[in-house]
Amino acid sequence: MPETPTGTVEPHGEAAELTLERRVDADAIAVWPFLTESRELGRWFGVYAGDPDSGEVVLSMTAEEGDATSAIEILDCSAPEHLAVLSTDESGSWSLEVEVVDGGPEPGSGSTIRFTQHDLPLAQLPDIATGWEWYLDRLVAAIADAPMPDWDDYYPALRDAYAR
Repeated sequence: MPETPTGTVEPHGEAAELTLERRVDADAIAVWPFLTESRELGRWFGVYAGDPDSGEVVLSMTAEEGDATSAIEILDCSAPEHLAVLSTDESGSWSLEVEVVDGGPEPGSGSTIRFTQHDLPLAQLPDIATGWEWYLDRLVAAIADAPMPDWDDYYPALRDAYAR
């Protein structure tokens, strides 16, 4: 059960940039489908409809209750190392970025996944950061084909820690 936040928060005014990292045993080329292919993305986050080559898709969340959907504008997709999107739903827009950094030239060196949410309102930070901690641990579990983490292990403990 995570007890301390792993994210770094860089405040600027009433907003902040949240960055979280996860280390995985898979190389960037093996991680990439979990970020960009609907079937693999659906194992830990959500599935999308539409043609990514058009620059826009509609994402349906699979890990949460209800039928939350978001319009996703693909700003940059440079396989297998960088994905930047603008996600828009009824609560507003989120600027999200993922970088995958290979651990080295040797096979099996693994990689680091660096997730950033830009311009996150500070008032929403505790809840949103807790959600991203959970989602990124779900990503790690999906890549490793391991059991998914339980939301109750994250909330409210990490929310309270981020609120401090």
